[in-house]
Amino acid sequence: MKNIPKKNAIEVLEDYLLFDSEAEVEYDNITFLASKICNTPISTITLLDEKRQWFKSKIGFEHSETPLNRSFCALSISKCKKVLVVPNVMEDSEFSEIGKLNGLEKDGFYAAVTLFNDDEIPLGTLCVIDYESKNLDEDQIKALEILGKQVEELFRIRIKNIQLNKNYENLKDKYTELKQFSNTISHDIQTPINNIISLISLLNEDKANQKATSEYLDLLVTSSYQLKNYINNLLTYYQSEALVVNKNEFLLSDVVSEIEQIVTTDKQVQFVYDFDKSSIHTTDKMALSQILLNLISNGIKYNAQTNPIITINFSTLNAKSIIKITDNGIGIEEKDFDAIFENNITLAKKDRYGNFGTGLGLSIVSNLAKKINYKITIDSKIGVGTTFTLTEIN
Repeated sequence: MKNIPKKNAIEVLEDYLLFDSEAEVEYDNITFLASKICNTPISTITLLDEKRQWFKSKIGFEHSETPLNRSFCALSISKCKKVLVVPNVMEDSEFSEIGKLNGLEKDGFYAAVTLFNDDEIPLGTLCVIDYESKNLDEDQIKALEILGKQVEELFRIRIKNIQLNKNYENLKDKYTELKQFSNTISHDIQTPINNIISLISLLNEDKANQKATSEYLDLLVTSSYQLKNYINNLLTYYQSEALVVNKNEFLLSDVVSEIEQIVTTDKQVQFVYDFDKSSIHTTDKMALSQILLNLISNGIKYNAQTNPIITINFSTLNAKSIIKITDNGIGIEEKDFDAIFENNITLAKKDRYGNFGTGLGLSIVSNLAKKINYKITIDSKIGVGTTFTLTEIN
């Protein structure tokens, strides 16, 4: 496993979405208490980026940020101390320079608790400031430390809420995908169902021919099992807790052969394997199977030829896979190339079985192709046929 480099404080703070956020009473309560406990006119919860110090909460002044070169807190964090107390900032060689920039002349007091995340990365400070020199007793320092812990807990709750919101958005997206699932099933099983219906019709027409009847029944059972397996696989794929891409090695010819059995029940459709059948392919097998099933099914359904021909070509270029699905169907006009990949967009054309499309098939293909890092392109000519090219990226 590769070592993941730790984020710096600024990168971590970006995850908290704190900079320039609205005032919150929970933070303001803490600076109020710190000011009262330490008897100082100023208290802040301070965060730093590359150019400024920004106050998530403040007592004793109006501005919300100052340049980094005027920051007591930046210097305090650099000291790598949990608690820092400077009784007279103008007598300290380092703090006095910053004190002058802030208008102090001979006196001034500063104390701060450094705020850490769970990885002990310093995120900012809870500080108290006075214009006069002074010191804090043990109880005041202890109280300041406790209030600092409360700020850290607020930060911790904040990041958890952000993560929960992200999870909620992911669940919403998942719900949308699952909601579309029923439509996807309806779309993808039309071809095998049509095959089953056709076989039943043939059985009714040819009852006297026992040999043909037996063959039709065998095909009917095969088609039914294939349909059942396909639906079970789809359910497993779509209802997983997260649609994680599962890369594995398999023979592309096996996938195409399985699809060929699903979509054909007679000898009218011809499959041409324009690649080495021993070629090993590596990607998410279920996702690629669904992509190819959609493209091949469309090549058969939207085909006016007596003998539909589906050609599958597989090659590699610069170690990237290229899969081409070519049919001799009715073709697609160039102006419709982009539209057909949009959800619920149909071209208002009936397929060879007299049915209109749902407008889901190619949008599903497009979404799945993105998931497994493939780009899909079209080359088509009306009355001649269409080629869909899947090109591996990244």
